Amino acid sequence: MEVKIKSEDVKNRTREYEISGDISVQNIDLLAAKMKDSVTSCDVLTVNLKQITGFDVAAFQFFYSLKNSFVRDKKKLTFKCGLSNEVSQLLSNCGIKDLADVLSVKQEN
Repeated sequence: MEVKIKSEDVKNRTREYEISGDISVQNIDLLAAKMKDSVTSCDVLTVNLKQITGFDVAAFQFFYSLKNSFVRDKKKLTFKCGLSNEVSQLLSNCGIKDLADVLSVKQEN
């Protein structure tokens, strides 16, 4: 798994991460450590998952927890997903049809 910051605007408190490779129980602690400061230092966070090759329940739980933190703090969180057929099928078997829709924070108008 590779995690990199694609863009960061400290003044406007925005950040975008690009994550590639497998996200699983074996490396979720590393991912959490790399993204930890985003919860407090960002008002707008985008997570690009278009290059992931594997995704398990631990990864879903991590991102869902991240979403809950952003909802609680009234911040904006967006996920970009372009998942492989295999990952999409796995999530579909778990009842998740659209990962980006499930994880992204809905903004009230």
